[in-house]
Amino acid sequence: MVPFFIPLAGAIALFLFGMELLRGGLCRLSQKRLQPLLMQATQSIWQAVLLGTVVTAFIQSSSAVTIIIVGLVAGHVIALEQAAGLIAGANLGTCTTAFLVHFGLCTEGPALFQGIHPVLLLCLLLPLLVYRRCPPLLSVCAGLVALLAGMYRMQDALAPLAGTPQLSMLLSAWDSPLTGLLSGTAVTAILQSSSACIAMLQTLSGSGMLSIGCILPVILGQNIGTCVTAMLAAVHAGREARQAAWMHLLFNLLGAAVVLPIHQICCLFLPYAMAQPADSLTIAWLHLLCNLAALLAFVPLYRRMGKQKGSRRSRSQVGRI
Repeated sequence: MVPFFIPLAGAIALFLFGMELLRGGLCRLSQKRLQPLLMQATQSIWQAVLLGTVVTAFIQSSSAVTIIIVGLVAGHVIALEQAAGLIAGANLGTCTTAFLVHFGLCTEGPALFQGIHPVLLLCLLLPLLVYRRCPPLLSVCAGLVALLAGMYRMQDALAPLAGTPQLSMLLSAWDSPLTGLLSGTAVTAILQSSSACIAMLQTLSGSGMLSIGCILPVILGQNIGTCVTAMLAAVHAGREARQAAWMHLLFNLLGAAVVLPIHQICCLFLPYAMAQPADSLTIAWLHLLCNLAALLAFVPLYRRMGKQKGSRRSRSQVGRI
């Protein structure tokens, strides 16, 4: 267990470091436009969803965008109703990372990313990269190098695990949807990155032992686990900011509530289809479909809550008169 765990931990750390450098560089490149762009969210939830999706697909971090949204709500810059659409869009936009990881796994990695050279280069640049005034373009480029190097090292670390008793034990634990859901939630909450967890699943899918049936609850759990970051950021940010963070959690809980019954029905009536191996592209599509299902459940509920809130306001105004 230890021989593969140590390089895997190092690969995950390198991947997360790359994601942080990439996110920080992109945020600084667009910091003059990012917050004003999010502030342009109109009362139409679909326009807010589209805006949140595009911004998150560019930034490559739903957690970062959600924290910005929570901050804007705390500062009374945008209304809670606007934040709802932006948060829903952020959950959709983060699905692009899984497709990028798939294309990275499908293409044979250059020796530059698979050797020791990128790690040495990052070590040499580390004093400059952690410097507050590091050029954002350098941060973006170094982030891409670290992300790709971490992804290929993750693949190398997990390759010996294929066909071993440890992987069989892990997959047998995921036979229960509840266990898979809790596992995905716990791991993502610890790593504070659903992208890293999805990348690990996509890397493990190369063994051919991950089925669609066992992987779907884990993906739903990862969506729930990623809400921890926004909830921690909103602890001391005021009532409306906490409501925005809870809305992020509600979005992903709704996704699990909608998809898990469908998952159970498919396992009963389509066992052969659910037992099919899930490759990296299938995992990326499942991630997107889960978030689309959450969106379709979230929007009607959001509109109903908005109408009830509006009716309460009108009644209180009548009562005052």
